[in-house]
Amino acid sequence: MGPSKIRRVATFFAISIMVTPYCVAGLGVAIVFFNLDSIPAIVIGTIILTTGYFLRTPKHQNSQKTLRRADVPTLFSLLDDIAKLLGAPEVDGVHVSSEFNAYMAEFGKKERVLGIGAPLWLALETPERLALLAHEVAHLINQDPARGRLAYGALGTLARWHDLTHPPAIVDHETNSSFYYEERGLLGQLFGLLFGGMIATIALGFEKLIFADSQRAEYLADVAAASVAGVTAEYASLKKLILSPMVEDALKLTYFDGSKDISLFENMASAVRIPDADRAAELYAEATKSMHAVDSSHPPTRYRMEVVAAAGSSTPAIESDTVDWAAIDEELAPHFRREEKALLSEIIIQ
Repeated sequence: MGPSKIRRVATFFAISIMVTPYCVAGLGVAIVFFNLDSIPAIVIGTIILTTGYFLRTPKHQNSQKTLRRADVPTLFSLLDDIAKLLGAPEVDGVHVSSEFNAYMAEFGKKERVLGIGAPLWLALETPERLALLAHEVAHLINQDPARGRLAYGALGTLARWHDLTHPPAIVDHETNSSFYYEERGLLGQLFGLLFGGMIATIALGFEKLIFADSQRAEYLADVAAASVAGVTAEYASLKKLILSPMVEDALKLTYFDGSKDISLFENMASAVRIPDADRAAELYAEATKSMHAVDSSHPPTRYRMEVVAAAGSSTPAIESDTVDWAAIDEELAPHFRREEKALLSEIIIQ
């Protein structure tokens, strides 16, 4: 647990990237201050200062509907117990989504928000839900760079550097295609290409550093989750993630005309909770061959399962039977219904 050598390098690069807008702005101020008797110098300095302001690090703000302690008190009580057990900071909010996924995100200076995908939650047995929550809380002790404010700020700053050298795409509504409107001459375009290539190279290198450290953080979070919920629960929850294509299939087969009640999330969850045996076997075989991963930031699920089996604790620190899951489900139910209605409204057939 704790920061690795790669983390320290990534942190240094992140801070170095994030200070570049202030260096540019400082250069503009210096040019103006030392050339107050020169109108051209003042204009140039002002342009550079404005450029620095444009490049400033974007704020990572929480714009989603967020559940607080008063909304889901029983869930927060369990999260507090898990955080105390792992030595992690407390979770400040909860997001509910329609995705077969879960996440931990950090916003602003101290806001830590847990994301719960309703279909995934409903697909998991109670010990697996405990493992899921423990895995996400464990990211707060691992300080996963993929979820941290520094990485977000650095990548956001690099994106603004890229925008500075590349004009925005303009959409041609007649052909429904996008194109770039470029008025710069050959030298200007060449400068943009070279400078943009340099920015893209720096971004790629930084993403590789984040990727390497994020892989490590996922393994550590898996082991920590196994220490809280037990190896069996963590292993089973990872195994169900491999069946995520079955959730997508259930969604694609849903036809909704707005005139009937459909338990969409339950149908999506059932596809994984009670899977078709042949389809499940096919997906497990494919996962072994193709190295299935949840997304690009996660290690192959097969390797995660092997690490849990080898390094996890077989005795759970929290017994799932002692948790009031019925109360947690009751607290989450209205928020699940809200997300379900929103998703149904997107797939409604006119």
